[in-house]
Amino acid sequence: MIAIQAFETVCVRRQSRLRLMLSTTTALACLLTAPALAQSAPSSVATAAATAETEEQLMVVTGSRVVVDSAKAPTPVTVATTEQLEKSAPRTVTEALLQLPVFSGSVSVANQSTGTTGSNGAANLNLRGLGTSRTLVLLDSRRFVPASNSGAVDVALLPEALISQVEVVTGGASAAYGSDAVGGVVNFRLNTKFQGFKGNVSGGVSGQGDNEYFKVTLAAGKSFLEDRLNIIGSVEYYDSKGVPTANLRDWTPRGTGIITNPNVTGSNPASPTNPTRLVVVNPLASNASLGGLVTNTALAGTTFDFANGTSTARAFQFGSPRTSTQMVGSNDRNAFNPNDLLVLQPAQTRAIGFLHVEYEVSNNFKVFAEANLARNDVHYASLPTFQLANTAFPIFADNAFLPAATRQAMVNGGISQFTMGRVSTDMATPTMDGRSDTKRFVFGFDGKIGSSGWTYNAYFQHGQNRSLFRTSDNPISNNLYRAADAVVAQAGNVAGVPAGTIICRSTLLVPTDGCVPMNVFGFGAPSAPARRYITGTAVQDITVQQDVFEASVQGTVFELPGGPAKVAAGVGWRKESFVQVVDPISSSIRTGAGIQGFPLGLRNTLGGFERSNPQPAQGGVTVKEIFGEVNLPLFEGEAFAETLSFNGAVRYTDYSNSGGVTTWKVGGIWAPVRDIRFRATRSRDIRAPNLGELYRGSSQGTATVTDPFRNNEARNALSGAIGNLELTPENANTTVVGVVLQPSFIPGFTLSLDWYKIDIEDAISALTAQRTVDLCFEGATNLCRFLQRDSGGQLSRIELPFFNVDLRNTKGIDIETNYVTSIGGANINLRALFNHVITLQNQIAGGLPLQLAGDIGNSTPKWQGVVSANVDFGRFAIYLQERYVGPGKFDNSFGPSAIDKNDQPAVYYTDVTLNFDLDKAERFKGFITVNNLFDRDPPLTPGFLIAGANFGNRTLYDMVGRMFSAGVRFNF
Repeated sequence: MIAIQAFETVCVRRQSRLRLMLSTTTALACLLTAPALAQSAPSSVATAAATAETEEQLMVVTGSRVVVDSAKAPTPVTVATTEQLEKSAPRTVTEALLQLPVFSGSVSVANQSTGTTGSNGAANLNLRGLGTSRTLVLLDSRRFVPASNSGAVDVALLPEALISQVEVVTGGASAAYGSDAVGGVVNFRLNTKFQGFKGNVSGGVSGQGDNEYFKVTLAAGKSFLEDRLNIIGSVEYYDSKGVPTANLRDWTPRGTGIITNPNVTGSNPASPTNPTRLVVVNPLASNASLGGLVTNTALAGTTFDFANGTSTARAFQFGSPRTSTQMVGSNDRNAFNPNDLLVLQPAQTRAIGFLHVEYEVSNNFKVFAEANLARNDVHYASLPTFQLANTAFPIFADNAFLPAATRQAMVNGGISQFTMGRVSTDMATPTMDGRSDTKRFVFGFDGKIGSSGWTYNAYFQHGQNRSLFRTSDNPISNNLYRAADAVVAQAGNVAGVPAGTIICRSTLLVPTDGCVPMNVFGFGAPSAPARRYITGTAVQDITVQQDVFEASVQGTVFELPGGPAKVAAGVGWRKESFVQVVDPISSSIRTGAGIQGFPLGLRNTLGGFERSNPQPAQGGVTVKEIFGEVNLPLFEGEAFAETLSFNGAVRYTDYSNSGGVTTWKVGGIWAPVRDIRFRATRSRDIRAPNLGELYRGSSQGTATVTDPFRNNEARNALSGAIGNLELTPENANTTVVGVVLQPSFIPGFTLSLDWYKIDIEDAISALTAQRTVDLCFEGATNLCRFLQRDSGGQLSRIELPFFNVDLRNTKGIDIETNYVTSIGGANINLRALFNHVITLQNQIAGGLPLQLAGDIGNSTPKWQGVVSANVDFGRFAIYLQERYVGPGKFDNSFGPSAIDKNDQPAVYYTDVTLNFDLDKAERFKGFITVNNLFDRDPPLTPGFLIAGANFGNRTLYDMVGRMFSAGVRFNF
């Protein structure tokens, strides 16, 4: 009842927003479906729907371009139907898909980290934890335009209403499907034969009363001209309010982090009982606070309050234990974890339109065209501005806003200046607004060559994604430090300025600089005019274009004892390009000229804002390909082989920037008896550097790192990724060996086990800031040139270029089992999918191997799984699902003397869905879903972000909590 009431509330709130869209959609639906609905016998409609459903069920799933039965394909393919996905997570098909264990570490709008802005609200798939750029996403076996210069496809923009199933091919896919398929291929299949009208209207809310969403999808299909012309279309509207801040959850005060153990000294070295790092609850910055905290001189430990227009100073109450940059807890009212304000889930609105038209020119020739249009809007607030460590405020004795008692203490102590760290939630909180517009047009044809059984097809696609990101309330560094250095004007200092007026010191040198002085002493002290002066809007405007042409032919060449020998061959051409335009401030150099005490760590650095600072960039790549594939059914129904077949593929790819590469695949199947089938595949796969890895301009963020060169001192340093034109394609050797059991004595039961191994040579990667520092310290001297230090030897900037590393490999086991049966009139479907990562390893030249299997901090538990049961009683069905995330280490690189607590527990999530018919004709079906039924809190993986505890791993754990959804699906 609660879920239904929440659903009704959401529907009412959004009714006005949908009126225009629904009226347009209804007109389209009526045009396409009116003739069918007007027929006197409704059975004809049901017959058409049943026919479409039958065709959908007979769809061939092979992981291959050669059309064969999926049981005879050597490559493992996991299939998830839309019906199955909707039961497990009704918000979006994408969210349900990410629950499959092979997608561990994938990113969606529900789990993106948005601490420093830059998220575009996209949903990107990551197979086997190898990265989104190594996962090839296809729509009906054709490429889809990327949503960014990383080459990743936003799968949330695909026409969900018409997706019939999703095929996940996890081995040896590059030769058959194309480059980028090192991890595998995810192929979204559309039901282009759909006839009738169907829709889904749903909504939901979390158990905390937030994260409200509303969704409507509508699809219609109709044939004309004696079924020679077929038109289908769909629209989707999705609106989610998100969860604006983490402090809306009761577990945030228990946030954990890692701090340096102050008890480790030269005379008391690190040991298992006295480790280098400590996992603590509620770690905070000890060098910054709300309102400001003095960090040096005899005044260190002084904080400031502001009330009734007056700033006052007092002693700050530090937590314990405490280092120069971190502490555990504090009772001081100015102690604050800014990560409490991090968004848990951004607000998002998405609208999608799709149209597919095909015309049968003759019995042997058909042409088609389709169009995708999508808009995705995302909004969230980032971390507030902060000044600490190398960006702390320099405060001089003549500062006009300095409390009198503090000024006098400086005079008495001979102190000319001090530094002040500040968590400035009262100054500015950068806010991100992103809009992504995608359009894609496809034209093609399919044909048959007489009655020979040979077929041919070709298509051309043009796609474009334009993303506009605006980061408002973003502090402009030069203006910030000008405004903070306020002085009292003396007579004659500045023409027209009366003596005693508070001005910026910079105005003494440049009277027309427009600087507005700002009081930085005490929370709430900065005035509104000063806040407007110190902030601006960073703009990043990216246009990505993709043009694709592909043609292929398939057919039988001769007969073998096991059946027809089939081949496929084709050619392909692809051009991808991007242009990134930014605002003038982001591309400027911060010189600090004319600003007294401008932080050394910011001098002569690229980008004028505190956040983001994207740089202009552009580039393009052209790809030419030729490919072929063969399937040889050697024997069928023999005493020694119920089935014995061979499959092979080869592809030559020529990149305009790096030359030619050959990929290949060989595989086979042997079924000694009907009940058991062995399969194996060996392949050579490739991935060329994407546009971002080649051409990306330097950007800027902030990273908290511990510096092993300085006794693991915690430090906040600027960081940013940059492109590298010297990158070469990475090569992968993939081996998959498996067995499929379908015992005849257990009807309806199937079990498959597949062992896989992927070794990537010259893998392209950009390390995190901490990994770069650690590997340099461990001996990877080629990385040390990317570390910049200030005059005091402290880290100030860490550049993160993309480069070809020496090694990246993974090895594991996939397990899938299904059982279908009937008991007492109820149809029962049981399914389980598990992935066991045996190893996932990186190695940089000169560094030690880095083992990520079981590393929770890197989203790689050794075990993940999903177990589900659907019990269908006819007009009523219940679906139960259990999600499992296995235990592991927070960081595998930590030894027993490096950290005191490094274990992360296993986590279970329970989901339940009730499905029920609302009418006897079964045209309207209702559902109620509860995800995370027992409201399991996320394990709080230790992390320290900028000035306080970070929380759980968003790509592994549910950060929202219990979620209620309800809706109605209809089909005519």
